[in-house]
Amino acid sequence: MTLPKLPWARLFSEGALIVVSVYFAIVLEGMSQEREAKLSAHGALAQMLGEMREDLADVDKIRSHQLALDKQYIALSHWLASPESMPHDSVAEAMDSIFLDNRTLYPRRSAWTTMVAAGQLIKLDSAGLVARLGNFYESVNGRLIEGGSEYDENLNDIGRNSATAIWDGFNGRLQTSDVRELTAFRNQLRYMHVWGNLWYLDRLDEYEQMLISLALEIESYLDENGFETGT
Repeated sequence: MTLPKLPWARLFSEGALIVVSVYFAIVLEGMSQEREAKLSAHGALAQMLGEMREDLADVDKIRSHQLALDKQYIALSHWLASPESMPHDSVAEAMDSIFLDNRTLYPRRSAWTTMVAAGQLIKLDSAGLVARLGNFYESVNGRLIEGGSEYDENLNDIGRNSATAIWDGFNGRLQTSDVRELTAFRNQLRYMHVWGNLWYLDRLDEYEQMLISLALEIESYLDENGFETGT
């Protein structure tokens, strides 16, 4: 009994075709996954751009508020030097504005956190943009949050202690005529004015300038990559 001769050439060619087909299928699947990953990263970047636009709108509101507080600090400083120079209603308004209605910005960063956690930054085709985003969120953004938090905490501390010893908020009247106490409170207000209010306005300006620059850069990057941002 003789065994049939195997068509080795045909078997080899068919095997090679199968290997090549599998290889190209794997390559195409990888390319598809890469496209999906990049599209997802671009979507997260577009979400970040939306958060930046919301923060920019908030910056304008908070700056206006802090500029109004600048005038209140000055008015209260004059009043403490000469208590008869300011109506009690105006004093009450200024004290409430500073100690009960101070507004600071806590920027949105959920898109950044998501992109970092998901490893999406490496999918962006701009190392420069990634570096600037890192500096913004971990440095400029962090300084603004830390500064605002410290400003809030210091105001709360002075409001609970020193301010209540000087001013009766319920009855709207000065509680002491002791020059030393008035001077001490005036010095505290001056400290908060210079190292709180005015310092914070400077940080807002720094933050806004970089935020505008980054938002424009993200818009340009997404536009170059054909991603519709909805603007």
